[in-house]
Amino acid sequence: MIEPSMVPRTLRASFGSGIPVDNPIAGLTRQPTFGVQARGARMIWWMVKRSLFASIVFGASVCVASAQDAKVSVEMIGVGSMSCAHWRSTEEHRLEGTVWIHGFWTGLNYVAAASGQTQPKINVSSIVAEVEKTCARKASQTLASAVWTTYLGAKR
Repeated sequence: MIEPSMVPRTLRASFGSGIPVDNPIAGLTRQPTFGVQARGARMIWWMVKRSLFASIVFGASVCVASAQDAKVSVEMIGVGSMSCAHWRSTEEHRLEGTVWIHGFWTGLNYVAAASGQTQPKINVSSIVAEVEKTCARKASQTLASAVWTTYLGAKR
C-alpha cells in the first residue's frame, strides 16, 4: 500500500485517503485514490456527463461532415441501415422506417439534452416529411444518414 509519506510533496494535496477494498489475502485494505474522492452517484453522474459531452463535442466536429457524406461507420440496427430507396419502396418498409426514425430522433435528442446541447425545434409530424426530402435528394444514402443530416439541418 502507498503511504502518504511516500508520495511527493507536490502530489500530497491531491492524495486521497483511499477507498476500502476487500482483499481476499490481506483483508480489508485501502486503495489510494489520488484526488478522486468517492462521492456516490452524484460524482459518477458528473463524470459521465463530462465524458459524454467531451465525446460529443469532439465527435460531432468529425462526424458532421462525414455523416453527410455517408462515410461514418456505425453498426446500425434495423431499417436505418438500409437505403432511402428501400425505405420508400413499400408501405410496410415506410411504416417500419417511420417508427425507426422517431426512435433514432429521440435518441439524438437524448444525447443533445444530456450534453447540454440544443435540440431542434421541429414539429413531430414534420420530422418524417423532412427526412423524405433529404432522401429524395440522394436515394442511395442510408436512412440513418438521411435522419442525421435532417437532424443537423433542423438545429440551425
